[in-house]
Amino acid sequence: MTKQQLQQLLKDPVNMTPLEHAEVGRMKQAYFSAVANETAAYIEAKETYEEAKAFMDLQDPGEREVLMQLLKNMRDCERNMTIIATELEVHFDISA
Repeated sequence: MTKQQLQQLLKDPVNMTPLEHAEVGRMKQAYFSAVANETAAYIEAKETYEEAKAFMDLQDPGEREVLMQLLKNMRDCERNMTIIATELEVHFDISA
């Protein structure tokens, strides 16, 4: 089901068939699952970054490069969580 089809269904939820209700439920579950997975990935990336920051020498170019990559990974996970949360709010009026 495309985003456009989903939006059409959600405009008039009273007239949805049981199959359409089930499809919307599956879509919500998929979004919630994605939020949970991305949140777990973000927490892991943040913990890894914080631990590395505490123990690595910022004066060493190699360690600084590793730390910057860990920071990038953490920011990517944060961005992914924001995207999914925004989609939940836009499509289902659910604040994650």
